[in-house]
Amino acid sequence: MNKKYFQEILSYSFKTKNKVIPEHLVKPLLKEEGINVPRYVLIDKLSDLEKTSRLHFPVALKVSSSKFIHKTDVGGVVLNIKDRSELKKSVIVFKKKFKEEKLIVEEMVNGNVEMISGLVYDSNFGMCIMIGVGGIYTEIYKDTSTRVVPVSKDDILQMIEELRGKDLLEGFRGIKVNKDAFVDLVLKLSDIGRKYKNYILGLDLNPIILDKDKATVVDAKMVLK
Repeated sequence: MNKKYFQEILSYSFKTKNKVIPEHLVKPLLKEEGINVPRYVLIDKLSDLEKTSRLHFPVALKVSSSKFIHKTDVGGVVLNIKDRSELKKSVIVFKKKFKEEKLIVEEMVNGNVEMISGLVYDSNFGMCIMIGVGGIYTEIYKDTSTRVVPVSKDDILQMIEELRGKDLLEGFRGIKVNKDAFVDLVLKLSDIGRKYKNYILGLDLNPIILDKDKATVVDAKMVLK
């Protein structure tokens, strides 16, 4: 069991008495578990902008805080920042707006299909895992499938078959995505759910951007029990 990054999550929750875990603590856990995330830099103070030299533009700027689960609702996300001058201006604005919060600068991810996946602890069934079609219509169509953790590769393939948007993973209209990479990601998420079922209430990966090579988690939200 990977103890380091989850222990940091538990320590943060204990010290702050907060069950909502900020993104900058969730992403290292995902990465350690073999789940692909964008390259990013954590910004605590303005001088940390020097660290962004290793990133490729365009980038996104996001607030990372337990106070703001839905970043876009509070203006906590800026996308497609094209150069360092624009990034510095945006960071200055964010540091004034979100005074004590950490910021994430991460490379923009391009892809052909957006999916979602998540863990949720159910009082009757225990830890469950969900997959679905992501993007701007996620909340409207609610195209999802759910199983009890742990799941196998065959389980995930069956879950995909239950989605109305399953053709998006099968080359619909020439769209090229790596279906196997998405299945592998869900398997790893299931393993997280198995290992940390006594602690996690919910873990939401949305969106997961798929291209012809990989599946990348752009945003992640975790809530502890």
